[in-house]
Amino acid sequence: MVDVKYVLGILGQIIFYYACSISITFFNKWSFSSFHFPLVVSFFHMTIVSHVIWLYRTATKGVSGKDEITWNLFFRRVCPTAIAAAVDIGLSNWSFMYITVSMYTMCKSTTIIFILISAIIFKLEKPKILSAVVIALIAFGLFLFTYKSTSFHLWGFILVMAASAVGGLRWVLAQILLQRDSLGLTSTLEFVYYVEPVMAVSILPLALAIEGSDMALSPDFILADRHESLYVLFVVAVGASLALFLTFSEYLLLSNTSSITVSICGIIKEILILGLASTVGKDRLSPINMIGLVVCLSGISLHVYLKYKSNKFKDTKSSSSSSHNTNCKKNTESYELSTFAVANDIERQGLLDSEDSTGSYSNEQVTGRK
Repeated sequence: MVDVKYVLGILGQIIFYYACSISITFFNKWSFSSFHFPLVVSFFHMTIVSHVIWLYRTATKGVSGKDEITWNLFFRRVCPTAIAAAVDIGLSNWSFMYITVSMYTMCKSTTIIFILISAIIFKLEKPKILSAVVIALIAFGLFLFTYKSTSFHLWGFILVMAASAVGGLRWVLAQILLQRDSLGLTSTLEFVYYVEPVMAVSILPLALAIEGSDMALSPDFILADRHESLYVLFVVAVGASLALFLTFSEYLLLSNTSSITVSICGIIKEILILGLASTVGKDRLSPINMIGLVVCLSGISLHVYLKYKSNKFKDTKSSSSSSHNTNCKKNTESYELSTFAVANDIERQGLLDSEDSTGSYSNEQVTGRK
């Protein structure tokens, strides 16, 4: 039976994510076209978000009763995730200075390729021939989309593709942190509280090395009057607010679904952005570019079908196992052993892929409930 409340909750989270992501995409493109310090702005965004989350957590700590995580967990799990997120966001914002919204959106859609690769590296998913087909379709679609594009810029393309590669690693690491109860970071706000400050510290050296001297000599700072300074601060504050809402919406959705689901939702969102960029903006796509878009979407659609088929088989297996466990309830010891055997059987057969395989098995996972 479909849990209507759960489905409506997920749909609400997806809509919230779409609104935040689409807004910040066009806002960043507009702001970085005139204010050419995307890494410095990204640092201030992360710093503001960190302080807002810190104030909220400090005010509610007595109510929530959350304990601090260990230093071992912080350095081994939180820091790699935060550094990957900082590099992903920084390079993405930097690329806006050179490429259009359409080019950025299409290139970022390849993040799903790197999520698959990262999931295989971390043994959350097994290598499959059809996964290679999905990767090939998306990559070929991207090639056609960028072929003889009037908006193509090599350096911008390198930046956004590097961001996509790091983004794949980022989402898999974030999924592990958010969905493993044993790590104690299943709360979205708790996760952001620990990750965001490390992101700010990580991107600061890069921002100072690349943009520090140019920003110090920029007329926008040297010759800026009071009104111009206030305007810059206002733009940064608006961007930080959007970044806060986007960060919350991303990790909220990820904590209740998976990195793959977030990526698929992101693809649908990117189609909406492409439509807005071509109708409201000045982005133009050639027939070859449109074919590339269709090929890329075909690869993504194949991936969605494969995930549906895998989950359907997993649910059938789990339902059968649940029925078996029910018949064993007369003997408590044998019931516990059979449940343990079901969990091990699921793990051995690789049924817990990147949608559910997080290293811990709850009763809901064993019996097939979400």
